[in-house]
Amino acid sequence: MPRGYVKLFQYGSNMNPTRLNAPQRLDGRAKSIGVARLDGWGIRFDLYSVTNRCAVTDIIPAKDEYVLGVLYDVPISFVVARRAEPSRMDKIEGAKADGSGNYKRQIIRVTSRGGPVDAITYVGTAVGRKKFVSKTMPEKQVSHDYFGNLEAGAKKFRLPKEYKSYLRKNAGDLRE
Repeated sequence: MPRGYVKLFQYGSNMNPTRLNAPQRLDGRAKSIGVARLDGWGIRFDLYSVTNRCAVTDIIPAKDEYVLGVLYDVPISFVVARRAEPSRMDKIEGAKADGSGNYKRQIIRVTSRGGPVDAITYVGTAVGRKKFVSKTMPEKQVSHDYFGNLEAGAKKFRLPKEYKSYLRKNAGDLRE
C-alpha cells in the first residue's frame, strides 16, 4: 500500500467505483483492492439520505450474518482530515464529529484474499436511525438510482447471486 493511504471498506452504493471515484466524490483517488467480508454484521436500509432522497445502507451487528463489500486504498487525507474539520468521506457519508450525522467512522476487521485486514468504514448512528423512523413511507424506500449503484458494484466485483438476493430482500420494495 502506498504511504499515506488507508483501507476503506464500502458496502453500499460506494461499492461502485464509478460512483466513489466521481469528480464530486473522490475524483479517481480510490483504488479498489477487491472484495472483503465482515462477519457478524448485517446490511439494513435504516438511514435516510438527504442527498439521495431515499433510504440507504447501514450495517448493524448481526450474529449469523455477514456483509460483503469492496476494500479500497484511499489517501488518508480523504478519510481522516487534519484539525477538527470533516474529511471528504465524512461529508459524503454525512458523518459529524458530534455524532449527530447519519454515520460515524469506525475501524473494523474484514477478511480479504490476503487474510484479515483492519479497515475504516462508516456505521449508522442511533441519531441517524431515529431520524429515519420519523420519515414517511415513501422516504423510507430505497430509490432505483441508489440501488442501481449498489447493484453495479456487486456485479463489477462478482458478488455471489445469493448475496445479491440478500441485498434486494433487505432493500424491500424499491421506490420509482
